[in-house]
Amino acid sequence: MPSAAATRPFSATSHVYPSHLPKLYKSGRMEKKFVTATAAVVGIGYGMAKYKQYQEQQQFVNAEAEAASRRQAEAMMDAYADRGSLAELEAAVRAYESQKKN
Repeated sequence: MPSAAATRPFSATSHVYPSHLPKLYKSGRMEKKFVTATAAVVGIGYGMAKYKQYQEQQQFVNAEAEAASRRQAEAMMDAYADRGSLAELEAAVRAYESQKKN
């Protein structure tokens, strides 16, 4: 038969922790949620800013490539003329062949 002393729960006469610690632990739950949400919002904002910066950079690169392509096409049109007559067509063929040899 168990004795009455064995069924009695253990208790200390003095507190192990200061009295303000339980209040801090309880408020920490809400602070942890707030910190997690803040970190998520900051991370999403950073990702969106980087994506926008990347898109602007790609547009700039594409615009430069398109301008270079347009300049090259205009130079070829100037070199080969509009081929309105046989003489212009022969001159264009000679220019093309000389360019191809180089």
